[in-house]
Amino acid sequence: MNTRTKDGTRARNGTPSVRMSIVPEFSAIFWMNWLLAAMAGEIAGHALNHIYLHRSGRVIVALMLCFLAMSMLQGATRRLPRMMFWSAAFLLSLLGAVLARTTDVSMGIGDSGAILLIAILLAFSFVISYRLTGNLPSPADGTDVRGFFWTTAMLAQTVASACADWIIDPGGPSERLALAVIALGIAATVGLHSCTRMPRSTVFWPAFVLLGTVAALAGHVVLK
Repeated sequence: MNTRTKDGTRARNGTPSVRMSIVPEFSAIFWMNWLLAAMAGEIAGHALNHIYLHRSGRVIVALMLCFLAMSMLQGATRRLPRMMFWSAAFLLSLLGAVLARTTDVSMGIGDSGAILLIAILLAFSFVISYRLTGNLPSPADGTDVRGFFWTTAMLAQTVASACADWIIDPGGPSERLALAVIALGIAATVGLHSCTRMPRSTVFWPAFVLLGTVAALAGHVVLK
């Protein structure tokens, strides 16, 4: 007998769906793990940028192939699902850090220009996903739209890394002001999630970018 879980996916005989067992959406554990994965990816990304920035194109291709292989393996097997998911999240964060830095340096448009360019691509990702699936991608979605989630998450984390680079740049905004804005944004997102019936996928992505920026900033602090 099939039943429907809270996020709309199906389960058999009352057993939680595989996706929900992999990613408990909006739980404190999920966000804590994502912060740690994003921070580790930011640190590793800066290490790669320091060593291989002159060959960043090859590094990006290699990381994308690894990330694609991890995503395909996650969809093909049900073994160690959580480890597979968080390994992919780490690779995604590492790729985001490399892409943010490479966009800034190779195109010569500065951190703010990189943020704008990647944000435009992120907006296109949202539009395409909504037009094809009728909703914004979510980590608890089924396998048929998982690719939309990972693509959108990669662009969102790249925006977060670019924002962190801009904040710590001497010519960027005041760090205190930026942290205050991030804190207010997180508080507003928590309020919307707790006090409104706004679709959870709509609230998820602002929280993702804000916490991704916090994780990237934490990675910079660790490196210093």
